[in-house]
Amino acid sequence: MSGFTKIASTIVAVFIGCFMVFCCLVYFHIKSNIAEETSGALAQVREMVQLNIPASQLKAIVEPSPHLSAEYFTGRLLENYNSLELSNSFGESTAKSANANEGIYDATPVIIPIHENYYLVVKPQDATELAQNLHFFGLVAGLFFATFVLLLATLHIAVKQRLAPLTQLANALTKLSEGKETTALPHSDIAEMNTVIKRFQHLQCSLTTKEQQLIQIDKQLAVLQEQERTYLARELHDNVGQLLTTIKAHAYILVNAKERAALEFSANKVQVMAHQISDAIRKLTARLHPLVLDRVTLQASLERLVYEQEVALPNTHWDVSINLKDYEEDRERDIHLYRFVQEALNNVVKHAKATRIGVQIHADKCHLSIVVKDNGKGLGTHIVENIGLSSMRSRARCIGASCHIESPSHGGVQVALNLTLRGYSQDMDAAVA
Repeated sequence: MSGFTKIASTIVAVFIGCFMVFCCLVYFHIKSNIAEETSGALAQVREMVQLNIPASQLKAIVEPSPHLSAEYFTGRLLENYNSLELSNSFGESTAKSANANEGIYDATPVIIPIHENYYLVVKPQDATELAQNLHFFGLVAGLFFATFVLLLATLHIAVKQRLAPLTQLANALTKLSEGKETTALPHSDIAEMNTVIKRFQHLQCSLTTKEQQLIQIDKQLAVLQEQERTYLARELHDNVGQLLTTIKAHAYILVNAKERAALEFSANKVQVMAHQISDAIRKLTARLHPLVLDRVTLQASLERLVYEQEVALPNTHWDVSINLKDYEEDRERDIHLYRFVQEALNNVVKHAKATRIGVQIHADKCHLSIVVKDNGKGLGTHIVENIGLSSMRSRARCIGASCHIESPSHGGVQVALNLTLRGYSQDMDAAVA
C-alpha cells in the first residue's frame, strides 16, 4: 500500500495548502464585509444626528445593532479628536462621504454632545460579529475535514479491496518462481485485472506444459544415453573385441609357426582385421563427433552428409542447393548447424517415407538460412515435440537462430532455420554510429 500512502499524502498536502489559502481569503472577505456594514451603520447614525434625533433614541436604536455600541462619556475630550467628531456630528462630512463612495470605509466613532462634558459615543464593535462568523466558518471547516477524512478512509478500504487480487497474484508469482503449486486466482470486477489474471493463468499453463515436456525429454535423453552406451559397448565387444581376440590368436601363430604358408596366412588376417578395427573406430568416432568438420569446410561437410543420405535413399529424388562461399565459419556454431541438418535428414530418412526431398542451405555475410522439406507422410494435425525436434530447437537457440517446423496440409514436413550473423549486427551498429 505504499503507492496509496504516497497518493494520499499528496492529496492531503494539496488539500491543506488550498484550504489555508481559502481560509485567508474567507477571513479577509469577512473582515471586509463587516467593515462595510459597520461603516454603513455609522453613516446611518450620522444621518440621524443630522436629523437632530435625540441621543436617548439614538442609543436605543444603536444598542441592538451587532456592529455598533453606544455609551455615555463624561469628561474632557482631546481637542483634535473633539473637533473631528464634532464636525462629523454637525454634518461636516463631505470628504468622508466622498471616501465612502470611493470604497474607503469610515469607521470613525461618532461623538454626540449632550451638554458640557457629557457625550454619547457611538463606536464600531466588530469583534463579536467577526467571532460569530469565524465560529460558523470553523464548524463548516470541521465538517468538511471530517468528510474528507472519511472519504480518505473509504478510499483506502476500497483500494485495498480492489488491490487484493493483485496481492494474490504477486504471491502466486512468488510461489511459481519457487516451483510450488498455486491456487486458482479469484475473479475480479476490474477488466484490466482480469486480463492480467488470464495472462498469468496462461503463463502458468505454458510453464506446466513446458515442464512436463522437459521431464519427458529428460526421460528420452536418459533412454537414448543408455541406448548409445549399449551400442558402443556392443560394437566394442562384438566387433572390435572379437577382432582383437582373433588378432591375438594370429599373432601367436606368427610367433610360433615355422611354415611360411601359415605365417603369410596369419599376417594377411592380421592386416585385414586391423583395417576392420580402424574402420569400426572411425565410425564410432564419427558417431560421437563430426571429425569431418576438423578437416574440411562446413559446406564440404554438409555436402558429404547429404551425399551419404542420397546413397541411403537411391530411389528418392533430391533437390540440393548448398552455397556457403561468403559464410564466415565459426567452429562452435558450425557444429550446431551440422547437427541440425543431420537430425533433420535423419528424421526424413527414418520416418518421412518421402519420394522428393529438398535441401536448401544458403549464407552470406549477413544471414544464413536452412530449409529441409519433403513430401512424406507429415506430422499430422498436431506436431509432437519428440527428442529430435527438441534437439533441433535447442541447437537453434544455442546459436541465436529461429527454428520453424511446419507440416503443410498437403503433406510433408518443412524445417527452416534462420540466423542473423554477428558480423551483420556489428556492421549495422557501425553504420548507425
